[in-house]
Amino acid sequence: MNPFELHIPTRIYFGQEKKESFFDQLTEYGSNVLLVTGGGSVKRLGFLDSVIKSLEDRKIQVVLFEGIESNPHAQTIDKAAALGKKEKIDFVLAFGGGSVMDASKAIAGLIHDNENEIWPFVLGEPKYKKMKGALPVAAIPTTAATASEVTAHAVISNPEVKGKSPVSYPFMKPSACWLNPAYHTTLPLTTTRDGASDIISHVIENYLLGGNDSPLADRYSEGVMETVIQTLPQIEEDPENEDLRGRMMWASTLALNGMQVSGRKPAPFTLHNLEHALSGYNHDLAHGRGLATLYPAYLRWLWEKDRVRDRLALLGSRLFGIEHDDVNEASIAFISVFEIWLQENGLYQRLSDVGVPPEAFGDVADYAIKTYGGGKELSAAGSLPREEIIKIFEMTENQSAEFEGKETLHV
Repeated sequence: MNPFELHIPTRIYFGQEKKESFFDQLTEYGSNVLLVTGGGSVKRLGFLDSVIKSLEDRKIQVVLFEGIESNPHAQTIDKAAALGKKEKIDFVLAFGGGSVMDASKAIAGLIHDNENEIWPFVLGEPKYKKMKGALPVAAIPTTAATASEVTAHAVISNPEVKGKSPVSYPFMKPSACWLNPAYHTTLPLTTTRDGASDIISHVIENYLLGGNDSPLADRYSEGVMETVIQTLPQIEEDPENEDLRGRMMWASTLALNGMQVSGRKPAPFTLHNLEHALSGYNHDLAHGRGLATLYPAYLRWLWEKDRVRDRLALLGSRLFGIEHDDVNEASIAFISVFEIWLQENGLYQRLSDVGVPPEAFGDVADYAIKTYGGGKELSAAGSLPREEIIKIFEMTENQSAEFEGKETLHV
């Protein structure tokens, strides 16, 4: 195993029964909170009133900021931080999906440092890594996807420059989170599917590129992926089942808490870098949907370049029981079976189907290299230059958006 450092400071409360304990914990962070939400679903479903009441019952004054977008805009974050500074808030509570949680971390950093704009602090901009601290952040996730409730990362979008880039500090990790499956039973099917794709991405990235040095991290990651692969079709059949929703939620949290990479070699988040460039171009593209669109082309590109075939074959064996003596056959078989799973679960499409036309591929590749490759190239078990990024994008155009059902997969 390779040496590693791990710090998971977030106090996690799981289940409806932990509601009171979670809100009691929030009193330690102050008496004036900026409550941040998204597009209005938590209010429409009646969840927001309950959260506000729990805060007010504990004499915590609530300043509400609504309207964080999917792929949160830097300009909206700036407005929220200005409100928080004006109201002299003590901490930030994110109540929503990954975008709301990411935005809340950035808001907490701006208020702490008395700064006005977040975009100068993201990767590729002049103040990157120059933020000094953040107010305490707590989170109530309403989607199972990003694991932002336990990570140091916030991914910010900027429509003005067609960009999307992260800001990341250990002090941005939430101090507490409440995982309540009841908040997930009304999620739309598309959102649920996109979230499942995102969860898988968080473990498959380092699994493929991080080497063979940590068999326990392999088993951990396989458990997360297997849970998602088995649970998503069950949720599609029974979307209001809290037990199933809880499994998916916990898989999401476990997928990006640091355990999944422990003992492996450091590896780039190449798939994420490509997708961030795509949804930076089209801010309406859900992150998980963009990742799902890239999976088949990216995996087949790795195979064609004779990269990580042993790791692809191992995944095929562990997740789908694929056994071949020849690693080349085993690895391509895994990709084919994984594609069937994507097709059966509505996660198989072209980039042109999700608002990124072929004529934009060059510009998107340029942004990925500029922001995530230091202006040179990306890496994926070897060189990934501009022309190969474009090739991966072009390969997605061979992915039919319609599943003809010629093959079926039962897992």
